[in-house]
Amino acid sequence: MIHFAILGPGKISHRFTKGMKDVKGAEIAAVASRDFNKAQQYCELYGIQKAYGSYEEMLQDKEIDAVYIATPPFVHAEQIKMCLNAGKHVLCEKPLMKTSDEAKECFALAKEKGLMLMEATKGVFIPPFLKMKELINEDALGPVSYVEASYCYDGNFGEDHWVKDQNLAGGGMYDVGIYALSAVFCLLDKEVTDVKRMDIKGNNCLDFTQILLHFGDVVASVRGAISVNTQNKLFIYGKKGHIECEFFWKCHDFVMRMDGQEVNYHFDFDSEFTYEIQHFVDCIEKGLAESPVLSEKMSCLMLDIMDEKKTWM
Repeated sequence: MIHFAILGPGKISHRFTKGMKDVKGAEIAAVASRDFNKAQQYCELYGIQKAYGSYEEMLQDKEIDAVYIATPPFVHAEQIKMCLNAGKHVLCEKPLMKTSDEAKECFALAKEKGLMLMEATKGVFIPPFLKMKELINEDALGPVSYVEASYCYDGNFGEDHWVKDQNLAGGGMYDVGIYALSAVFCLLDKEVTDVKRMDIKGNNCLDFTQILLHFGDVVASVRGAISVNTQNKLFIYGKKGHIECEFFWKCHDFVMRMDGQEVNYHFDFDSEFTYEIQHFVDCIEKGLAESPVLSEKMSCLMLDIMDEKKTWM
């Protein structure tokens, strides 16, 4: 049994906790917050055994095997290293951090310690997504030539919020566009040959970003924004037909259209978080240091593509 601790019991951690109930071979054993009362209330809400008022105290608990980090991304690098140095496997919320250089340091430390490190980008593990990938691999659509994915919303954040600060891994792509980016990479499983981007800049961050990716024989377009609501869908276009999927990072349904016919796919499950947690647990049990799905290479490449300071030739 893998015993998890939650580091940072914020909003998204509640969905993680609910997703854990259907995971085999793991459970949440502790919650750590800088505010002990907050950790204690969280434990009482979900029947979790241990509450800690500091991260350092939780990491001294020898019964904790793995830590789920659910804090803002600008503190991820420091906290990942802290957990790894304490001998804990780490599942860390997206984006993993701001730059690929920081990420490479963390992955190197995980390998040195013989521990698992993975970015928590849940959408690429859910059953509908795996089915779409299966259909592509089976050539059900014919050769795929274009993929489009968008996650844009109007966050209405105050200018003092970290999501509005590009230096703190804020902005549209880091916050939600990464779901679109990871979907494209995991679906196509091809090398990127060229990257082009266009941005709309807010006061302190890139509110809206569109990125074009060239994969040799496939072009993909991804969008991420915190300043405008769009239709947030995934489209996969092949020679024989196409797939359309709304809210692809947490969906239960998608439709495949071919020759004027529609095939609707539906999947029943309680939480989209269950599948990424199960994958992470399975990797630990196999003795892996990184995920074969969301690898170090993929996380670092996505960070490089999102980084407005990077130049692609």
